[in-house]
Amino acid sequence: MTVPFLEVENLHVHFVGRQRLFASAMPTIKAVNGISFSIERHRTFGLVGESGSGKSTVARAILQLADITAGTIRLGGVDVTNVRAHEELAFRKRVQAVLQDPYSSLNQVHQVRTIVGDGITRHFGIRPGPEREKRILSLLDEVGLTDDFLDRYPYEMSGGQRQRVSIARALAVAPELIIADEATSALDVSVQSQVLNVMKRVQADTGVAFLFIGHDLDVVRHVSDDIGVMYLGYLVEQGDADGLHDSPAHPYTEMLIASVPVPDPAGQADRRTLRRSFKRDSEPPSPADLPIGCPFASRCPFAMDICTEMMPTPTVARHGGHVRCHLHTSGPILAGESVVPYIRSASRSPSV
Repeated sequence: MTVPFLEVENLHVHFVGRQRLFASAMPTIKAVNGISFSIERHRTFGLVGESGSGKSTVARAILQLADITAGTIRLGGVDVTNVRAHEELAFRKRVQAVLQDPYSSLNQVHQVRTIVGDGITRHFGIRPGPEREKRILSLLDEVGLTDDFLDRYPYEMSGGQRQRVSIARALAVAPELIIADEATSALDVSVQSQVLNVMKRVQADTGVAFLFIGHDLDVVRHVSDDIGVMYLGYLVEQGDADGLHDSPAHPYTEMLIASVPVPDPAGQADRRTLRRSFKRDSEPPSPADLPIGCPFASRCPFAMDICTEMMPTPTVARHGGHVRCHLHTSGPILAGESVVPYIRSASRSPSV
């Protein structure tokens, strides 16, 4: 059996929030609550959810930038939950990140030659000169940039070009995993497509694994082999990218899909009808005061008494993954089937 390159097991990340006025103690923010997933080499795992769902906290935990409350993170079967100081350089070589805003994540006083080349020097000991220059040019070519960009500063490039430089910088150390945290959300649609295609080509050429984080399920599906859907720190659904998108088993997943506009008028009208089924004006619970039941219950029009009383356990879904929703074990008992037909039927009922 092949061991996945990245294994995240029962991960919890809780931290102390700001003191509230007149409160006797500072609240505990439960940002990530017991999630588990894995990524094999040459594959991409997409993590999707609204702002505040805990996606970026997962990325920070894997990157050793957030303290882990409980759980285990393994790379190639080796526990890296808490990397020691003398192991950090080797860890950074294996895991790199491409962040949402390439303008702030790139040093504005350095040229591309230095931005991409510094990692080559630090991790491979190749000092500035012909060999390093050759590697930099090869990396720029890999992400679709010419040698004209060697002497440019970040402020002299477009957002899409800066993001390509960010990818080249990550690739400079030959990583085994790249975490792309909202890497295309700040770009317009045409540039998004270009950057996504660069990532897919890079993976085909190098075999690097990707953790791709975003809030647009259609975009995440485009680059992912598998997808996990997060809501308030919980992984509420997980499975094959196409299967999960086409046959979502959790109402929240369908809400995310229905919120994305499509160019087809009939398709857009259908999604609008589905959107109207949800309690869009309801406020989600605070991660500092999570309910004992399903955190989506306050926004779900199909919530039952059991939804507020206990958190659902994982159920095997039709797409081969799993889903945490009481609709599959109580009430209509969907038993892992797509939730969409049920939503369509309920939306036609006057009671919904």
